[in-house]
Amino acid sequence: MTPYRKPFYVPTLRMKTGELQGLARLDDNIKDHVLPHLIIPPPAERDCELQGVLMDTEGVPGAGIVLAKYWGGRRALLDVGFLFQDYGEKAGLWLPKAFELARNARVDAVPVATIGDIESGRLQAFKDSLAAGPLSLGLRIFAADLVDPRAATDRIKRAIDRIGVPAGTIAALIDFTDMDFSQPDVVSGVIEGALHDLEGAASWHAIVAQGTNYPEVNPAEHGGEDMVPRNEWIAWRRAVRFRADTSDHLWFGDYAADCAMMVFGNGGGRAIRHYRYTTPTHWFVVRGAETGTDTAVMREVSRRIVESGHFAGRAFSAADNFIFRTARTGGRPGNSTIWREVNTTHHITRVVRDMSGVKGLHFAERRVEPEPVQAELL
Repeated sequence: MTPYRKPFYVPTLRMKTGELQGLARLDDNIKDHVLPHLIIPPPAERDCELQGVLMDTEGVPGAGIVLAKYWGGRRALLDVGFLFQDYGEKAGLWLPKAFELARNARVDAVPVATIGDIESGRLQAFKDSLAAGPLSLGLRIFAADLVDPRAATDRIKRAIDRIGVPAGTIAALIDFTDMDFSQPDVVSGVIEGALHDLEGAASWHAIVAQGTNYPEVNPAEHGGEDMVPRNEWIAWRRAVRFRADTSDHLWFGDYAADCAMMVFGNGGGRAIRHYRYTTPTHWFVVRGAETGTDTAVMREVSRRIVESGHFAGRAFSAADNFIFRTARTGGRPGNSTIWREVNTTHHITRVVRDMSGVKGLHFAERRVEPEPVQAELL
């Protein structure tokens, strides 16, 4: 396993092939600061590429085995909430085995449970699935659970007592996905209050605020562009007063370059040809024309990003180099899985680099091959 480095960014991902490939394409120095929160999709909504291996390993969810190909040797939060409807409430028969399979495959898999899980008959199965080491559990807490702070504190303390591990080995994941992020000043106050309540309830390994302002419907028209403010990032920075001396146990979470609606896809429809290019403050959504080949359309989308003034440079990440090569040097444009990979790699790199800059961490620029001179003549 990779030596444990305490991360500070938790992107929530749906275990789609493109998102997993996006994780794999991250530079190691970016990966060191990322703890992905991976939601295992139900059977009917899995990518075709993963369908055969994602779920069935002797009747036990095999998601950890799949993850080893992309995130082997590293720690990840695995959320099994959508599996109970398929595998049943006798979780003791499959849940601990699923995490055993993941760890045998060299994935340091940490289960994610809700307070409701801990209060139910699922408790023992989660106790038997806890990870060893500094982080044993992710406890997902919904913002609505914190409306009455005193009652919430009592409930959280009882849940910690029931799970039977120190709070210092638990990451509290506060879910703000039902909130309207259109007014970050308002949301920042809500986040700040929730963080205060959680800090009063226990001495956590980390507290993660998770939410997103990315819309559920593509905001750009065919051939058009849109700028979507990353208000969850703005609100979190204000709530924690983010600076170099901000507590290391306050982590940022979002849904990478996506919305929070848990629809996993695999509907077979035509993919939207676009990129969601993350800037320090916005998503620059660039959508291709309705007609034309994927090659022509995505080369034009890539060219518009490179020439937009928002482009971070081809050395910023593997994803940026891919966009640059598609636009300038005749690189292949890929497919919908690759486009999701590019969105994921660039977004996570952007967040980690921006947070690292505030924390005083700096990364050497990636090395890329020189641009061919001949390309300017074609």
